[in-house]
Amino acid sequence: TSGTKQFIMLSETVQLEKLRQKIEDISYEAGDKTDYLSYGKPTPEQAKQIQALIEKLNAETKSAQAELEQTLVALRTQQPQAIEEWVNYHVSFLQKIINANAKDQDAKTRKYVAQETLDKWELVRKGELAYVSINWHFLKEYRAHVRSISEKSKVGNASAATEEKAWWQFWK
Repeated sequence: TSGTKQFIMLSETVQLEKLRQKIEDISYEAGDKTDYLSYGKPTPEQAKQIQALIEKLNAETKSAQAELEQTLVALRTQQPQAIEEWVNYHVSFLQKIINANAKDQDAKTRKYVAQETLDKWELVRKGELAYVSINWHFLKEYRAHVRSISEKSKVGNASAATEEKAWWQFWK
């Protein structure tokens, strides 16, 4: 082995995170276009095109959110451990931010935002919320970390895995 540990994550967990990221990306793009409309001084023709794009993006966001909600409903009965894995993955990283001894000027705000985000993940665990966005400004390291979930994660059947468990896979 190369010395780096590879943890198996359920394919359903990766699917959930990819859907969450898709919603986040589309929402960000729509917001970016809305900012351009408000502050960019587009020509009337550009404004019309951008407004049409924003409407398309908003429809895509709604569709992706509905897909995420339907996936969560199905997984709650068929494979609830995927939801637990997804929530625990996020919560454990947020807990590291909250517990860190950072002293920089944004440390208190970062901890507050991390706690708010962690609370939202607990609502996902309870089935009261489906989507959690990540504050890109104050939680850069968290966002970068979860962005690696779909690229670096080895997908497989976690229950059949004999690998050492990851820090967020407490049930193994």
